[in-house]
Amino acid sequence: EWVVAIVLPLHVTFLAWYMLSSSEPDNITPSYLKLWCFYFVLDATYGHLFHTLLLVPARWIARHLPGALVPSSDKENELVEQEESSNDTSLEWPSADAIAKLPSDWVVSMDTPDKEEKIAGDGDEGSNNAPKLIKKKRSKSKNDKPKSSQQCNNTLSDQKPPAATKNIAQQPYYLNHVRGSTRIRQASQRIGAAMGSILASFMIYHLSASKITLEDVGLTLPSSYILVVQDLAWGFSIGSSMVSIIFIMEVWLGWIKIVGFFQTVVPNESFAINFLWDVLFHVGVSINEEVMLRGWMFTLGCRGILAMALDWFEDSSNAATFSIIASIILQSSLFSFLHLHSPGSSYVSLLNLFLGGIAASINVMVAGGSLWLGIGWHFGWNIFMGHMLGRSTSGIPMSCACTDVIPRPKSSHKKCVENYHGGTFGPEQGVLAPLAYVIGIILVMCVCGFDEMIVW
Repeated sequence: EWVVAIVLPLHVTFLAWYMLSSSEPDNITPSYLKLWCFYFVLDATYGHLFHTLLLVPARWIARHLPGALVPSSDKENELVEQEESSNDTSLEWPSADAIAKLPSDWVVSMDTPDKEEKIAGDGDEGSNNAPKLIKKKRSKSKNDKPKSSQQCNNTLSDQKPPAATKNIAQQPYYLNHVRGSTRIRQASQRIGAAMGSILASFMIYHLSASKITLEDVGLTLPSSYILVVQDLAWGFSIGSSMVSIIFIMEVWLGWIKIVGFFQTVVPNESFAINFLWDVLFHVGVSINEEVMLRGWMFTLGCRGILAMALDWFEDSSNAATFSIIASIILQSSLFSFLHLHSPGSSYVSLLNLFLGGIAASINVMVAGGSLWLGIGWHFGWNIFMGHMLGRSTSGIPMSCACTDVIPRPKSSHKKCVENYHGGTFGPEQGVLAPLAYVIGIILVMCVCGFDEMIVW
């Protein structure tokens, strides 16, 4: 693995230098498709290299964290499986205390054949808060039918409120969780990917003989860094505000319940340390996706498609409009496709993320091609949704949350609201996401105005 991680980037870099360094006549348009293809390959190989390098100290730190449960170095398969997991079924969530705070019609039965379960019994007459451990076995009959995860068919009837059960394959309360010692290693992968995206951009800028600059892909560094900080701050404020609106509406509509604050899934882990890994994780996600999708796919895509469209349209303004629309569709489609295998994804989440890609493209145009506003928006959206307000972000697992919530589970007592709050995937699969994107676009335009978008 180390040989591949080191040798492959060297070979790809040499190939990029050989293919891109040849000078082109001034009247020849550079091949934007070739530039993007080399960027994509360099981004992947550099990202893998940085992840391999960062994973070594990340694993060492993980083993020394409180509450750590990390396989030994000689069990590579177990290590990788843990690091790629989206939900650790050995963790007990929700806790019995959290379950006790839920209304009775929110409590679901998690009975499975031949498994021990914690069922809340009558510790005192009429008390629902004293859990006791019993063993349940469900006998199979010929009339038993498999239950679909998309149906609200959990029968509660006369059952007592159960507490959380370990090792259940399907989490009836939707949210995914892992240990903090796992999150730091997942964060190392995302930070490595972000470093790969930035290095790939710099390498193509220096290796290519074309007139492509870092500013052309949105990595603008103005003379005053205050402008960068300002764009990041405005983006963060708008992204976090949209998520807060979704959260308030979900609480008001009764789709989620708040059951605690500043909690870790593993009781003896440090909240501050776990939160740090989540911050690093989403910093990496925001930079990697914005540079790759909005910088290279959208911004450079507009230039490349425009170069071709000028031969198709007599009016250059029509060619420019076509190139913008085509680039938005391409990058939004790829953004949506990258989440195809995220936990709990469906066609609804893919459609909502396509709309999110459109909103992100508008961010770039309103900011005059700069990515800093979009990076701030992306980070604010993710960190608030997943770890400030305790909601699932594209099914990404969490190890802590400032606000601990439980989404309303499937129930036979009332109509299922999974399609409303988004289930395992989270609010990005819910019905409120499109509204949040529209509000976000309006806020961005109110803050930044239309001048840069008109010039674009």
